Amino acid sequence: MKTVLLSAAVSMFIALFGTPLAIKAFTKRGYGQEIRSELSAGHLSKRGTPTMGGTVIIIASLGGYLIGHLVTGNAMSASGLLVLFLMTGLGLVGFADDFIKLYMQRSLGLRS
Repeated sequence: MKTVLLSAAVSMFIALFGTPLAIKAFTKRGYGQEIRSELSAGHLSKRGTPTMGGTVIIIASLGGYLIGHLVTGNAMSASGLLVLFLMTGLGLVGFADDFIKLYMQRSLGLRS
């Protein structure tokens, strides 16, 4: 039980303090959402909204799990590692989608 609580606390700390830093870094580098010109004017206000915010959540989860188990000395479970592997894999799909949107200048993102 200590491992779960410690992992959750570390993950929350990383996410709460890492998200504003990531938003500033992504905005500074210009990693913002492009909006198609044919959409309504209400959507145009979203232009430049930073993408790749899931990066912070994945880093926080991985860091919290690792630190929680290292500090308490409990062994990492196979099911816990599988969940983290799945989450990271889905994060890579999201990253590929954002990469296509930002660098390839194609607002449709990743296609099936």
